[in-house]
Amino acid sequence: MALLKRNVDMGAGSVAGTLWQLALPSMFSMLFHTLFHLVDTVFVSWLGESSLAAMSLTFPLMFVIFALVNGMAIGTTTRMSNSLGRGQVEEAHGYADSALILVLILTTPALPLLFRPSSNVFFSLLGGSGDVLSESYRYALWMVLGTPLMAFSLIAESTFRSQGDTVTPMNSMILGNAINVVLDPLMIFTFGWGIAGASVATFIGRLASCLYLWSRLRKRSAFIPGLTWRPDYPRRWVGIGEIGLPIAVSQGSMAVGGAMLNRILSGYGPAAIGAFMLGNRVEMFVFLPVFGFNSALIPFIGFNIGKGDYSRVHGALKVVLLSSIAMISVIGTLVYLWPDLVLVLFRPSEQVMSMAMASIRASATAYLFAAVDISFWGIFQGSGRPVYGMIAQILRTLVVRIPAAAVLSKFFGLSGVWWCQPVSAFVSFLLSTYFIFQVMDKIKSEIESGYGGG
Repeated sequence: MALLKRNVDMGAGSVAGTLWQLALPSMFSMLFHTLFHLVDTVFVSWLGESSLAAMSLTFPLMFVIFALVNGMAIGTTTRMSNSLGRGQVEEAHGYADSALILVLILTTPALPLLFRPSSNVFFSLLGGSGDVLSESYRYALWMVLGTPLMAFSLIAESTFRSQGDTVTPMNSMILGNAINVVLDPLMIFTFGWGIAGASVATFIGRLASCLYLWSRLRKRSAFIPGLTWRPDYPRRWVGIGEIGLPIAVSQGSMAVGGAMLNRILSGYGPAAIGAFMLGNRVEMFVFLPVFGFNSALIPFIGFNIGKGDYSRVHGALKVVLLSSIAMISVIGTLVYLWPDLVLVLFRPSEQVMSMAMASIRASATAYLFAAVDISFWGIFQGSGRPVYGMIAQILRTLVVRIPAAAVLSKFFGLSGVWWCQPVSAFVSFLLSTYFIFQVMDKIKSEIESGYGGG
C-alpha cells in the first residue's frame, strides 16, 4: 500500500520548510500533551498544599512509566522511518505491530499501585506521609489504569509520524485535552471527588484520544498496529530497544532525579516540593517549541539516513539549532522577567509563589544551553544513537544536579537547591556538544559507504 499523498515528503523540498511543516503540529501536540498535566495541576493546586505535594510525588512514578513507553515509541518511529526511507513498507508495519505488544507489557509493573497498602509503602519511600499518602493513592489509581491507553496512543502517533503525518497526533491531543479541561472542574469540585477527579478526567480524555487515533489509522495510515504475534517480534524488540532503552533510561533518570530532589526539598516542607513542581510545569511550556523540533527531527533524520542523503541530515541540524536558539532566547527572557504571570494561574500561597519564582529564574539562566542540548538529542535519537543523549542526561540529572543540590543547600539553603539546575544544564551541554561532532561524522561515513541503518 502506498503512503498517503497528504503526508509530508521528508526526502524532498526545502529542509527548513519540511522541518517546520513537521515541527509546528508537533509543537501544538506537545502543547496539549503538556496541558493534560497543567490543567490538572491548576485545579489540584486549588485543593491545598497536601494535594499539590501528592501530585508532585506521583509525577516521578508516572514519568518513569511514560519514559519506558515513550522510549520504545521513539525507537519505533526511528525504525519505521528508516524502513520507509528505504521503501520497505511491510518492514515498517512489522515494527508497529511488535511495538504495540511491547509497550503494553511495559505498563504492567505499575499495577501493584492499584492497591492501597503497596501504594502507601511506595509513596512513603518518596517522602510522603499523612494526608499526602492518601491523596497520592487517590490520584495514582486512575493514572495507572490509563497507562495502556497512553501506550496505544504513543505507538499510534509513532505510526503517523514515521509516515510524515504530525497533524493527526496533534488533533488527538487537542481532543483529549479539551475533554479533560471540561471534566476536570466538574469531577474535582462539582462532584466533590477532589484529586481523584483530576485523574478520572485525564483517563477519559486519553480514552477519547485512543478512539480518535484508531479511527484515523483505519482511514489515513498505510498500516495499523495490531495485537498479533509473529516469531520475529523478539528480534524486532531488540532493534526497537537498542534505540528506545537508552531514551527510556535518559527520560527515567529525570524522574529519578526529580524524586531525589524532592527528598532534599522535603526538608523545607510541602511548599518547597509544590514550588518545584510548579516551576517544572512552567518550564514545560518554555521548551515546547524546542521539543517540537526534536520530535520532527527523529523521523526526518531516520528517513533521510535510510534514503542516503547526508546533506539533508546536516541541513536539519543547522535549521533546528538556529530556530531553537532564536525561540528560546525570546521565551526565556519573558519567563525570567515575569514568571508570576503564569504562576498566578495556580493560585499559590505567597510562600509557594516566592519559591517558584526563585526556582524558575535560576533555571532560566541556562535555558539557551538546554535548548541546544535538546536539539542534539533529536539527532542522536533519529540516527539510532540515543546512548549519547542518555549519557548527557544522566550526567545532568543525577551525577551533577543531585550532589550540587546537596552541597549548595548546605551553604545557601533553599536558594542553593534552585541553582543546581543551571549548573547541571551547562555541564550536559558541554558533553553533548562534544558528542554531536562524533555522531555527525559517523552518519556521514555510513551514508557514504552505502549503509542506511535499519
